[in-house]
Parts: sequence; structure tokens; C-alpha cells
Amino acid sequence: MTVVFVHGVPDTARVWDRLAARLAPHGVKLALPGFGSETPQGFTACKEDYVAWLIGALEVLPAPLHVIAHDWGSILLLRVLTLRPDLVRTWVGGGAPFTPDYAWHATARMWQTPGAGEKAMQRLTPEIAVGMLTKAGLAEGDAAETARHIDARMRESILALYRSGRDVFREWAPALGRVAAPGLVLWGERDAYAEADFADRLGSVTGARVVRLDCGHWWQVERPDAAAVAISAFWRDAGV
Repeated sequence: MTVVFVHGVPDTARVWDRLAARLAPHGVKLALPGFGSETPQGFTACKEDYVAWLIGALEVLPAPLHVIAHDWGSILLLRVLTLRPDLVRTWVGGGAPFTPDYAWHATARMWQTPGAGEKAMQRLTPEIAVGMLTKAGLAEGDAAETARHIDARMRESILALYRSGRDVFREWAPALGRVAAPGLVLWGERDAYAEADFADRLGSVTGARVVRLDCGHWWQVERPDAAAVAISAFWRDAGV
């Protein structure tokens, strides 16, 4: 059994440290290219590149794979589940909606706009980043640690990913009905980027169990104990 963690934006693999320590100390914490890691030759940081990269990363790991993902990591994982259902035994996702009618949050829309996105990234000082992250639920210390890792490469990767993903839910959502692996959707009741009702909608389409936690966007950081309990119960019921 291999437990795999896939982070989102604007995180690095370290965002999983607390949950992994409680749930799977020897799990594999993947680092998305450009997010605290190098980018492969020719990598454009578009959503298709990230999906191909994730498939390649999962293919070389010992099966069965139990993948836990958040935010953009969850979006990418769900796409993988529709393209390569053979790769994943169970999945946990959340913190990112997957319905065609979802309207991107204000920061995402700014990143998706040429010119405005670049100016926003130039203004994104550690202090401003901390303010944005604490408003979304992180404690100040956790926000400062996240902000510390937002470098030039990550800024460029974020812009490229969000611009390629402007219509990602309209493009990819129709295939979600093909997801067959047992799943669990985790969502913070106070998620600043997408209300918790999106968790129920994702669960309905994929047949996944849904658990809402008393937190903001980052359930793995804000509520690692509760998240670990929910995942452990899900695994037990799935026969893991």
C-alpha cells in the first residue's frame, strides 16, 4: 500500500507534513513542478502538462495507490481518475470544485488576466501573501511558512496553470461520471474559495463519501487530526 499526497496552489509538498505524520509517515509527498521543485525540460505548466506529469509520477510507484489531494492537486487527480482508472485504488480530494458553473474566485480571475496577473505577482510581497492566506483560514505562522516558499518560479507556474485552466471545469467535468474508485471528499465549512455545497455536488457525481470539517480552505493543516480520522474510517470501510 502506497499513500500519495498531491498539493495545490500556492503550496509545496510540506503542506502535508502534519497529516502525513498522523496518517502515513512513509507516504510519498509529490511536489508539483515549479512549486518548490524544478520543472522538466519543455514543461509549460499548463493543466495538461501537470496531468501528464502526475500520471508519470504515479506509474512508477508500487501499487496499490491511495492518493490524497487538495486544491489544484485534487483537480489534477480527478482528471487522472477519468483517464487512467487503473492507477488509483482509493482517492481523497477536496478544496476545489469541479462543476461547469463554478465561477473562479477574484484572485484566480486576476491571475488569469494577462498583464493584471503579472502586476499582481509583482505586488505579492510576503506580507500581502500572509494576509491573503490567513483570511482563507491559515494561522499566521502557517501562512508565513507558505509565503516563504512563493518564489519567482512558483509565480510563473501559477499564472500559466490558472490561464490554461480558465475553462477546466467545463472541459473536464463531463467525464467525472467515469470515476469508479472509492472516494472521499473533504471540505472546510468555511472555505473562502468555494462554499462547502460544492463538496456535496462532487460527491454526488463521483459517488464519493463527503465529510465537512470545521475549518477554512486547508483542512490538512488546520484540522489534521479530524482529517486523519475521516480518512482512516474511509479506508477501513473501503477494505484497505
